[in-house]
Amino acid sequence: MSTEKRSEESGQISEAMVAQYLREHPAFFNEHPELLTDIELPHGGGAAVSLVERQVLILREQNEQNRQRLQALIDIARHNEELAGRMHQLALALLDAADPGQMFSSLYANLRRNFTAEQVAVRLFAEPAFAAPAGPEFVGTAAAEEQLFTSIIREGLPLSGQLKRQQQVFLFGDEGDDIRSAVMVPLHGPGWGGILAIGSTSKARFQEGMGLELLANMGEIVSAVLNNWIVSSYGAS
Repeated sequence: MSTEKRSEESGQISEAMVAQYLREHPAFFNEHPELLTDIELPHGGGAAVSLVERQVLILREQNEQNRQRLQALIDIARHNEELAGRMHQLALALLDAADPGQMFSSLYANLRRNFTAEQVAVRLFAEPAFAAPAGPEFVGTAAAEEQLFTSIIREGLPLSGQLKRQQQVFLFGDEGDDIRSAVMVPLHGPGWGGILAIGSTSKARFQEGMGLELLANMGEIVSAVLNNWIVSSYGAS
C-alpha cells in the first residue's frame, strides 16, 4: 500500500497531497503571505533561507541565464554583420579587377586578410576567353584531375574536412604537405566547373558538417565574376 493511500485512510496529510493542493490553488500564498517568510529552505552550504529569498535567488539565476543568452545572440549578430561587410568588400574587389590575374590576386589577398585563410587555391576546368597566357588557375577542360571533384561540382555545395591525398597535391602542390583540413567551394558556369579551396594547418579548423553558407555565397560571387573570362560550352561568354 502506498504512503499516500495510507495517509488518506488514516486521515493524515502526505507530502504529495500538499503538493497537489498547492498546484490546484496557485493563489494560496497570495492569501497567506505570512507563510512565505516562515518557510525555510536549505541553500548552498546548508544555510536556511525563506521561500521568498529562494525565489529571488532563482529569479536572479534565470535572469543571468537570459542575459547570457541575449549576449550570445548579440555576439552572433555582430559577427554575421562583420562577415557580411567582408563579403561586400570581397565582391567589390573582384568586380574591380581588370583581368583574371588581378582578380585571383585580390581574391587570395582578401581571403588571407579578412578570413584568416592560410592557403588558397583556385582550379578551373575551363578555357580562358582571352589571348594573354592563362595562369595556373586554368587547368583546361581535358584535365584528368577533374574526376577528383566531379561530385562536389555537380552537387554545388561546399565540402569541409580532410582532403584526399590526390586532391591535396593537385590543389596546393608542394605547399599542401602541411594542410590538415580544408574546405572546397564549387565554382560553376555555363559549360564549366572549378574549385576554390581554402586550406589550414589545423585539423580542427574545417571539420565535416560545419556550416558553410557563407562560403557557398562566396562561390556564387566568384563564379559570376569568372564567367566574364571563361569560354563556355556555348561559345565565348
